[in-house]
Amino acid sequence: MRTHTTMLTAAAAAVLAAVAAAPASAAPPAAPIVKSSATLPATPLSDVARQITDDRGVNLGGIGSGIFPIGGGEYWTVTDRGPNGEVKVDGADRRTFVVPEFTPALVRIRVQGDRIAVLETLPLTTPAGAPVTGLSNLPRDEKPYAADAATLLPLNPNGLDTEGVVRTPDGHFWLVDEYGPSIVEADATGHVVARHVPAGLEDDYTAAGVAYPVTGSLPAGLADRKVNRGFEDIALLPDGHTVAVALQSSVVVSGDKDRTVTELLTFDTATRTTVHEFGYQFDDPSTFAAGTRGRDLKISALIPLSQNRVLVEERTDTEARFHAVDLDPARALITSADKTLFANLAGVAGVPGKIEGAALRGNRLILISDNDFGFDGTRAYAAGQDVAGSGIETVLVEVKVDDGAGSSDLPFPITPLS
Repeated sequence: MRTHTTMLTAAAAAVLAAVAAAPASAAPPAAPIVKSSATLPATPLSDVARQITDDRGVNLGGIGSGIFPIGGGEYWTVTDRGPNGEVKVDGADRRTFVVPEFTPALVRIRVQGDRIAVLETLPLTTPAGAPVTGLSNLPRDEKPYAADAATLLPLNPNGLDTEGVVRTPDGHFWLVDEYGPSIVEADATGHVVARHVPAGLEDDYTAAGVAYPVTGSLPAGLADRKVNRGFEDIALLPDGHTVAVALQSSVVVSGDKDRTVTELLTFDTATRTTVHEFGYQFDDPSTFAAGTRGRDLKISALIPLSQNRVLVEERTDTEARFHAVDLDPARALITSADKTLFANLAGVAGVPGKIEGAALRGNRLILISDNDFGFDGTRAYAAGQDVAGSGIETVLVEVKVDDGAGSSDLPFPITPLS
């Protein structure tokens, strides 16, 4: 078993200090450069998910929903809820599940040159070993439809839409989920041990017949998350038991669809309790591409720097930037004045779209994209019909972020824990 913790070294701190004087929306002293790129080869979904009898032509994908480095060019990644689409029917969007028996999975990968190799796949299951699936949980969630966008599927309170992963020294995995939103603990074999939801929601899950323990350990207000905008990433801090978690976008506020404040949370995996909640102010939409609105802004990745500092990825569908922020319990709201820009990836050649997993090695950002399983999810499919491919691949890139003085390969060690 291998796990890790991270330490902010003086050299890595110097990179951050080099851009501290720049306003949050400014570019760093030197433009980031993609130094290497690796792609996940086409692999039929049924080859890695044995419970699937007909994968409808879908390949393994979605593993860019989260990434956790374990050394030697290897990473744990996690899929989201599976091949799903958003199909317009009579003017309204319907959430379709092309392969409804799919269950989210932990996927261990290794970068081998320009190729991503899959080393191990652990499907997430109930304590009894049944697949949790990625289906919607409760009546408050999107109604799940089959691929034809007409046949309603049953809700499943066990279903998870996982979006980030870390591994603690005891070998357990901790993930975040968009449905609850929730923080999920799984053992070393992928069995869900517990799920932590906003206070008050645990009774709804129990009434729905959930097959694993659910606890209302999180602030109740998080239950007002926007649909499909729940928790998006999780970072393990250096003490090995505290995690930082990010809500993708603002909670629902009546009359304010473009609210630009979301939430960061610290949670103690040892005591299973919330430590602190922080408001997080996005950069002004005007600093992104023309026409960007508050509703377009998302947090998609967190990277631990020290016990009280993380990198936060703010992104839209077309651009991404990383800020360093302090998790100061005395600060109720993190604003642009509290951020240090580390990298602005807008327009950087070779950076893939929809970056949802990120790690840091020295001054190198390790980024992985979510390709949404590489199929056209905007259309309905008849029973037995294979999907149409989108041509979008899962890509992992290494991006050098220069300190302005030409320095490279700054040490940012990963320390193995026994």
